[in-house]
Amino acid sequence: MSNEVCGYLEPALNLSSKTALLEFIGKSQLGIQAISRNQVYNYPADLLPDDDFFIFLIGDVPGYHNSTYLTDDYQYDPETVDIGFPVNPKERVDILIDTLLDIIKVTHATRMVVSITECEKIEAIKKIHIDELHAVIHADFDKYQAPPDTLYDIICI
Repeated sequence: MSNEVCGYLEPALNLSSKTALLEFIGKSQLGIQAISRNQVYNYPADLLPDDDFFIFLIGDVPGYHNSTYLTDDYQYDPETVDIGFPVNPKERVDILIDTLLDIIKVTHATRMVVSITECEKIEAIKKIHIDELHAVIHADFDKYQAPPDTLYDIICI
């Protein structure tokens, strides 16, 4: 199974926002990469990105497209496994959420649409404000004990 985090930013990025984002991506320990519109799966037609939006995928590390460790609910034993992340799943989800917030901040996005799924299934759509991001995503992970198969439409203004 593959856990995936993908989404897009609105509006289309200007040169300074794109430069700031590329600098952020270059310094990130996560695998944030641009993808094309046709690599966004199972989004409803009204939530598909325009071609000129920044469309992204976040993996556990650069060059890796799955977000397995970031989004699984396993409590790893630090004595036997070194996953490169905190062993507590809530702390790993915090890393993901903080990365999403940082992307919004450096680009001055007014909207982010992002899905956190297992096997690219979207079973729920939630429209939330940026201030609710931590609480809503953590509640969903607590409820499902797995990637929530949810598309979050995040208003950032």
